[in-house]
This record gives sequence, C-alpha cells and structure tokens, in this order.
Amino acid sequence: MSARLRRKVVLVTSGLGTAHGGIGVVSQSILKALASEHEVALWRHPAALPRLLRRGMFAAHALWGSLRKPDFVFYEHVHLAAIHPLLPGLRGVPYGVFLHGIEVWEPLVARRREALLRASILLSNSAATVAAARSVNPWLPEVQVTWLGVPRRETAVHVGELPPVGLIVGRMASVERLKGHDPVLDAWPEVRKSIPAARLLIAGGGNDQARLRRRVAQEQIAGVEFLGRLSDAERDQLYARSRLFFFPSKQEGFGLAGVEAAAAGVPVLGLAGTVMSELFPNGSAILVNDLLASTITQAAARVLGDSQCATALGLAARKRVEENFLEEHFIARFQAALEPLLR
Repeated sequence: MSARLRRKVVLVTSGLGTAHGGIGVVSQSILKALASEHEVALWRHPAALPRLLRRGMFAAHALWGSLRKPDFVFYEHVHLAAIHPLLPGLRGVPYGVFLHGIEVWEPLVARRREALLRASILLSNSAATVAAARSVNPWLPEVQVTWLGVPRRETAVHVGELPPVGLIVGRMASVERLKGHDPVLDAWPEVRKSIPAARLLIAGGGNDQARLRRRVAQEQIAGVEFLGRLSDAERDQLYARSRLFFFPSKQEGFGLAGVEAAAAGVPVLGLAGTVMSELFPNGSAILVNDLLASTITQAAARVLGDSQCATALGLAARKRVEENFLEEHFIARFQAALEPLLR
C-alpha cells in the first residue's frame, strides 16, 4: 500500500457542510474509502442553495480544476454528474457515478443520460437498483454493485425481553407514499386485537405526517405515537426499545434504515420482491408477499407476541449485517471497484 501512487481525487456530493462533515452516511463512507489511499477534495453542490450561489461554486470549481487538475472525480448522484462537461478544468478527467435508487428508476435523458454513458465506472447500492434502472433505461452500461454498510454495533438489543413495540423510521412525504406507513396503520387495529399491549412508534418528519396523524385520530387507531424528527442518538435509543422494525417499503434502492435496525438486533419486516429480498434472504428478515392488512397482521403478531421468535429473528438479522453490511465491508467493496482506475 505504501508504494501505491496517491491520486488527486474529487468527491462531489450534495451535502451542505457542517462541523460534522455535513454529508450523508453514504458520502461519508465514500470519503473514508477514498481518503485512506488518496488525496481527496470534497465539492458540495446542494440543490437547496440559490442558483446564483451554486453558479459561484461552479466557477470556483472550474478555477480549481484549471489550477490543479484532478486524476479522478466521483459523483455521489447522477444529477451531480451532469455538471462534469460544464467545467472546463475537468475535460478529459475520468469519473464515476453512484446510483442510489428512485432517481434512476425513471427514463434518463439529455445530460443525465450522457453522464452515465461517458462515465468510466458506475456503481450502485444493490442489484435491485440496477434492475429497476435498466428496465426503463435499457442502454445503461455495466454497473458494479457495492452494497452499503453501517457502523458496527458492539451490543445487541435483547428483543425477546422487550414489550411488544413496533417501530417505523422514515420520512413521510406526500409525493412518496410507498414507504409503508399506511399499510402498517391499516393492520394495526388487528394487531392490537391480537396483542392489546402492542404499541407503534413512528419516527421521522415530512409533509405527510399531518395527514397520517389525522388518520390515526379520525379512525381512532389506538397505541400509535408520532415522535417527529430525531437525532441519530435518539433513533438508536428507539431501536433498543423495539421488538419489531416495520420496513415494507416499495421505494428503497438499499434501505439503510432497515439495515441499521438489523445491526442492532431488531427483527425487520420487509416486502418480498423488493431490495429486502436481496439483502435479507433465507429467513434473516420477515418478508411479506403483499401489503394487505391481514398479511401484515399475521407476520407482525408472530414477532410481537412470541419472545423466542423475536429473539431468533433478531439474531439472524444482526448476523446477516455483521457478515455483509458493515461500513468496513462497503469500503473494501468500493476500493476494489475503483482500484483498476486509481492504481
């Protein structure tokens, strides 16, 4: 490793930047993977910033590229990769792009299509993401799958010793009602009939939260509590209080929340035929075949009402993560994929 040439690499992300780095979990892992072997500059292009300010950032990056041309650029999102040909200082510089999920599950045209066709390497978080992207973009070049990873958790939740608490963590957006909140609420009255002490905790923000709150109130769905947006530490405390993590989402390219819960030893209920089938095969998660209330009720009641079942499923989920989805696994996969380009 000491003899390897350290390359000048640029990582382009949408993070705003804070005292803690201000970038997402995936970008943080990519940065660690690159910085351990190369000299890395971090460029941020948050879509939330005013266009004039973003143009100023473009100009600064163009100047940087002219004065100190990098050897390689990695874009953590296809929308960001579209800026590559607009920066004269990056002409001729090879680059890679990461594919996450729904942003490539639609027809990609114009600059986004060209960005993927001209990339030196395309990486993705799952085979499910690649398959969905290719179904509407059959021209998509080869994509290497590099499953994501989460930090190792030294202690596991003893779910069999916990009360029957179910948990949902995720953003509630009116334009993205595919994360499974409604199907779980459909099933919850029947779950409560089977297990009267059962409680459902819903964490996260978003503009659809008010509708879901109204629904719970109007339908008088008992045992449901909305917790709002939480810090990472508060979310981790929730895992330690939960016997079952509901994750029947149709729109996940990878599903970090489900993997985080599994890493803590919490059984995960997902939807078969989604990325959860890829990540958690062979009984390491509960995979329901549909989102009917009766189906979810039967699966959830089995875990919430049986401590031995909950314990076995929690251990299987944690084992699956520790063998495949730790941050160190992702870093190794990412470095191996880029090694031919950066050797």
